[in-house]
Amino acid sequence: MAVDRSELLAKVDWERGEVSADIFIDEDIYRLELERLFSRAWLFLAHDTMIPKPGDFLNTYMGGDPVLVARQRDGSVKAYLNACRHRGMKVCRAEDGNTKHFMCTYHGWTYDIAGNLVNVPNEHDAYHGELPKEEFGLKQVAQIDSYKGLIFATFDADAPPLLEYLGDSVYYIDAWVDHVPGGIEVLPGVVKWTIHGNWKIAAEQFAGDGYHVNVTHMSSLAQISNTDLYTGPSPAGFQFSSRLGHGYSGIYNQPSRFEDGAADYRTQRMQTAIDRLGPERANTVGNFTVFPNLSGLPGQSNLRVWHPKGPNTFQIWSWTVVDRDAPEEVKRAQQLSSTLTEGAAGTVEVDDGENWDLMGQLLQDGYQTRLLKWNYQMGLGHETDDHATLPGRINEMYFGEGPQRAFYRRWLEFMTSEKWPHCDDFDDDWSKKVNR
Repeated sequence: MAVDRSELLAKVDWERGEVSADIFIDEDIYRLELERLFSRAWLFLAHDTMIPKPGDFLNTYMGGDPVLVARQRDGSVKAYLNACRHRGMKVCRAEDGNTKHFMCTYHGWTYDIAGNLVNVPNEHDAYHGELPKEEFGLKQVAQIDSYKGLIFATFDADAPPLLEYLGDSVYYIDAWVDHVPGGIEVLPGVVKWTIHGNWKIAAEQFAGDGYHVNVTHMSSLAQISNTDLYTGPSPAGFQFSSRLGHGYSGIYNQPSRFEDGAADYRTQRMQTAIDRLGPERANTVGNFTVFPNLSGLPGQSNLRVWHPKGPNTFQIWSWTVVDRDAPEEVKRAQQLSSTLTEGAAGTVEVDDGENWDLMGQLLQDGYQTRLLKWNYQMGLGHETDDHATLPGRINEMYFGEGPQRAFYRRWLEFMTSEKWPHCDDFDDDWSKKVNR
């Protein structure tokens, strides 16, 4: 059954801070997400260091569609559907590797690293030499681009350039990917696990939910703090909300959780980061989401993507990210720390997974539960678009739900638009609603 536009508009009231619970479980809404959100938005594919050499490739997803990302002979990167043009079978089932071609294991159609169809069994007898191979290469993404090593793509030829899509968020992304001259690298190995819940819950949490930390992760934090975490005040920090749906939350002067060697390295590199970024960004540890489904925990050296697998199932793909020029022992310490806290069985990660899974179960089994309006009103009316130093809409507290409201506003715009949802196409008095 098609989703009516007026129905969707009634489900997300970003001005009041209310969101209908059924957007996290409805099958028709999920199918519309695949069409209008994941087939249009710029989606993260890989980091340059994951495919450094010509012929390197990896398998990923854009929404529900399998995609191959491959380094070309000239150093450029291409991305195309991992679906043979003959019967739609995957042409590559390996997670990653290096190759000169991909051969479909169903009928043997073979494609080069650029996605061109180069060999077809029985081309000259069964096809009588009449098959227009140039028309049946693997379907390419409409646009592909990168920002400081982060590779994104979109299936929408009308989407704005990547830098425009990222907007003010690059100021905060730089604090992670550009805090040292050598930049970052993604260490080999991806950890994947499945949650029975909705991908948006995880994405919005990383965009700005610092509020859950003291309760959800109480047992973990109690080991490193003597503070009464449940009744304690909001930590000193801030939140960034983007009109484009991106979000960031940061705590000032957060101590490192790494092992001693890595902590020493972090202290040594701090002055370099201050010189490049200024003290405000250099001294902040936080979490972010690039709309819709790329998130990270720079303080825990963690990068992740939320891959939707249905209205009530998603996969987490998680990598460890380190400074490219850091000593090897520091990289190992950071990888160990990231795995122990943010891995599939990490001390922190299991808390989040339990919440997301139980929320999904309640929505799956219930009826009245789906009728609820969830509250997103924290900090509403207490943000500013005119911060002295920080771009975007800023909440000068670490606790708030401005990033979540911005996330769902942008989600709603994608979902209710039949073409690319330019912000100017909407009745946008964004700044006037700050101090109502």
